[in-house]
Amino acid sequence: MKNTEFKIASLLEEYRRMDEMQRDFIIHEGYTAIEEIIKEVNQRGVFNEAVIYYGTPKPQISFSDVELGYMITSMMEYATNHVGNPVDEECEFENKLAYYEYKDEIIQIFEVYGQGTDSWFSKPSDDTIDKLNNTAYGVYLIQFDDFMNYIKNKHGESKKVSSISSIINGITGGYTVGRGSK
Repeated sequence: MKNTEFKIASLLEEYRRMDEMQRDFIIHEGYTAIEEIIKEVNQRGVFNEAVIYYGTPKPQISFSDVELGYMITSMMEYATNHVGNPVDEECEFENKLAYYEYKDEIIQIFEVYGQGTDSWFSKPSDDTIDKLNNTAYGVYLIQFDDFMNYIKNKHGESKKVSSISSIINGITGGYTVGRGSK
């Protein structure tokens, strides 16, 4: 039983650490990263982890493929939870889209599900940009600043919970009494 508890605690600690690394990158490098992503999308049409590995010429970016994954994942999660996601009806695979605007530039995240998941940043079509700016479809357009503020606020809340947990662990010596315990 102790071994299982240790594995679960280790797994939860690793998940918390990864979540914190992701938030820290976005908080400290998010604006630089989105500017570089927009630049690459404007030059290449699409940008994802494969472009970092195989793109010719190599992208001129200040972050890694893992950190790009942090951006894609966090931005898509935010869109899903806050405005929902439209889909590309013409795509034969299950998919969802997210649209972000930063400094009058609009980019989209396209996520496709098949035998796995693949995501990338790209430039939406002129028709889509027109719909985002001039119709009710615009509810899907997210301001990048709103995303950044959300991440910063979430990080602040996480720090509060973490310090409260530390205080409780200090008081209880790390022991908790579960429901039904004797």
